[in-house]
Amino acid sequence: MIKVSDLRAQRAKAYVDFKAIAEKADFNDTDQKALDDAEKVVKDLDGQIERAVRVQGLSAASAQPVAGQEKDATVPAAAETDKYVKDKSLMLGAVAKMIGAGGGNVYTARQAAQEAYGESHPVTKALLASVGSAAGFLVPPDVMTEVIPLLRAQAVVRSAGPRNIPMPRGTMTIPGAASAATAAYGAEGKPIGQTQQGVRQIVASYKKLTALVPISNDMMRYADPAIDAFVRDDLVKVMALREDLAFLMGDGTQDTPRGFLSFANGHVGSNGGTVGTWLTGGNSTFAVNGTDPANSTGGNFITSTAAYTLATAAAELGGAVNRLDQANVPDSKRVWFMNPRSYNYLFNVQNSLGVYVYRDELIKGTLLSYPYKKTTQIGTNFWDTTGTNKDLSFIMLVEMTEDMILDSTQLELAVSREGTYVDATTGATVSAFASDQTLIRAIAEHDHQLRHQASVAVIQGVRWAPAIS
Repeated sequence: MIKVSDLRAQRAKAYVDFKAIAEKADFNDTDQKALDDAEKVVKDLDGQIERAVRVQGLSAASAQPVAGQEKDATVPAAAETDKYVKDKSLMLGAVAKMIGAGGGNVYTARQAAQEAYGESHPVTKALLASVGSAAGFLVPPDVMTEVIPLLRAQAVVRSAGPRNIPMPRGTMTIPGAASAATAAYGAEGKPIGQTQQGVRQIVASYKKLTALVPISNDMMRYADPAIDAFVRDDLVKVMALREDLAFLMGDGTQDTPRGFLSFANGHVGSNGGTVGTWLTGGNSTFAVNGTDPANSTGGNFITSTAAYTLATAAAELGGAVNRLDQANVPDSKRVWFMNPRSYNYLFNVQNSLGVYVYRDELIKGTLLSYPYKKTTQIGTNFWDTTGTNKDLSFIMLVEMTEDMILDSTQLELAVSREGTYVDATTGATVSAFASDQTLIRAIAEHDHQLRHQASVAVIQGVRWAPAIS
């Protein structure tokens, strides 16, 4: 079959002949016959061209792959002849040169390569940093020198200003008054009645807080940032949080310090009340204050209303302050401790006029004129006495001049490559030296005491929460 291009070339020549006859100056009858014949040739060629084009179109639409091409109809690429592809050293050198020109930035390097070599050049294509096999491995990923820390609770007790007392020998006896002498009026000449003060003592003894982390020495050699610094900083934080949890909620068992909740519970027990037991997986027992004796309160617990309102919340906060006042607790450095959920309720609660009741004062850092600390170490998952509500929390008001943290050993960090430790998963003893590991150990020794157990008021069973949570 004649090619369309050949037919079009013949048609162009025939048209030139036709035009030459038509434009003759001395055109006559004989020329007329020649003109008609030339016109017929041009039209015949137009018809042939039209038919040939139609045949080509139908042929492309009904084309079938030849044998062996059914699975992959892609035409093989021609043999690569570019010197940058044939010689890998040229490719690496050019890529490195463009990265240098781009100041180490791969995107700037690609732009420089496009200007120097062209958009489709192998060097430009090789700078696709997302494809390692295309030399993207030449572009090292940026790694920050900071490790993103975990989201943690806030350690709040030490920052609230307790008394810090050195206890270098690991134990300390603190004497105190248990009861006062009495005074009475009498008639002239009447013998004066005998009276006697009662005494007591607090015996503090160190509680040992520890942590141990084994680290692969290979990781320490090659990690960037330095993994040992990360582990050290993490240990400092977890130690601070663990002691803070003990100072707030600890019950004093299993060689742990007592916390504010335990001291408030002890005050109830010493006055004949019901000692509380608060559980997160079963029905709790709420503390019930004993009979109020003189110069005491019988206990400083207030049970929050489950179906709380602004009025009940305000009454409970005021009641906690009154409990300390009635127990003659000094009003020198009182501090609130609560979960952020309780704080957020107070921050957003409005009265019937749409006025935020506590917001202005909370912004200034106080609640009922006392500073506050908020931390998730005071949980919101305690159960009530029937298991009906399982979202209870506590709010504590503590006179911090009565609080004592007795430190025997401040936080001490030690590093060893020769020690051994017991694997927490398998129970096997592991040698750090044989395993090419480094052990980082943290130790702190301290105790936590209150001069008077009445120095803590506790609102129990708190369900306060913002309307949208």
